[in-house]
Amino acid sequence: MIKKRFLTGAMALAMSMMMITGCASGNGSSDSGTTVTTAQESTTQENKQEETTTQTVSESADETTTDTTKETKAEQEKVVASSVAVVQILDALGIPMVGVPTSSYELPESVADAARIGNPMSPDMEVITSLEPDVIVSVDSLSDELKDSFEGTGAESVFVNLSSYDGLKESISQLGERFSAQDKAAEVLEGFAEKEAVVGKEIEGKEGPSVLIIFGAGSSFMVCSEDTYVGDLAKRVGAVNIIQDAPAAFSPVDMEYLASCNPEYILFMAHANPEESLAAFKTEFESNEAWQNFDAVKNDKVIALPTGYFGMSANLQAADALWQLVTILYGTEG
Repeated sequence: MIKKRFLTGAMALAMSMMMITGCASGNGSSDSGTTVTTAQESTTQENKQEETTTQTVSESADETTTDTTKETKAEQEKVVASSVAVVQILDALGIPMVGVPTSSYELPESVADAARIGNPMSPDMEVITSLEPDVIVSVDSLSDELKDSFEGTGAESVFVNLSSYDGLKESISQLGERFSAQDKAAEVLEGFAEKEAVVGKEIEGKEGPSVLIIFGAGSSFMVCSEDTYVGDLAKRVGAVNIIQDAPAAFSPVDMEYLASCNPEYILFMAHANPEESLAAFKTEFESNEAWQNFDAVKNDKVIALPTGYFGMSANLQAADALWQLVTILYGTEG
């Protein structure tokens, strides 16, 4: 029997830093003698002061104009995001969107009035074209299928790498640079770093368990290597994936090989219709007696991963997903 675990707890451990600043003051001194300044010298000094003042005002005006230009550009551009993960990132960076994917997943309040462009893998190009976008942002795993269609709208197409944890962080920086939102991108990445430190401290010195990660889409199942997003997360928390040297990120199920590896944990991740996939997964385990010989099944260590944290692509919940895996694989109370 598969037990679906809902993980709770404090995956946010607060970390605080105190910065102490000091200030020093100096006393000026003057000669006791009398200094005489001629009219010519006085005029020269005044001219220099005027030049300095003019230059400072000019530089200040230039900086203000530059900042305003950046903000205006970001606000005026019509941006379409074609995946839920991209919507989350752009929302965190404060980038308005005119088009977002149609999804059963909850989207940020900021895009409540944005047009729905359909499925991320096959968006409605007629709807996208009608929005007259300046920029369309999607994931690079779909670039081969979507690039020509996106460019056909006359918009700039940006494809980001969300296939791994590092790819996610690089994409946040990339989009922050593209939309002049570097400060907000830095804040997001700082939050990631804090949570990474907590995870690293928790698993330090511990031996990671062996895992099998199964990907389910409807009634179809495949096994995941470390080259998948969830496989990458598992590796980061010290787990040992039994799928090694696989020719692809996703491979067909080979029961004989899996049985010989006999993983300590079986992690199931659903795609598309999570409830349908989970139901099919349960049916597979109950109808195929071969699964009953796995230690993971005998020890009730078959886990259905929460879809909000674990999907095909990395999202802003990635750092929290690391802690989710720590609580699952190491029995850490969250």
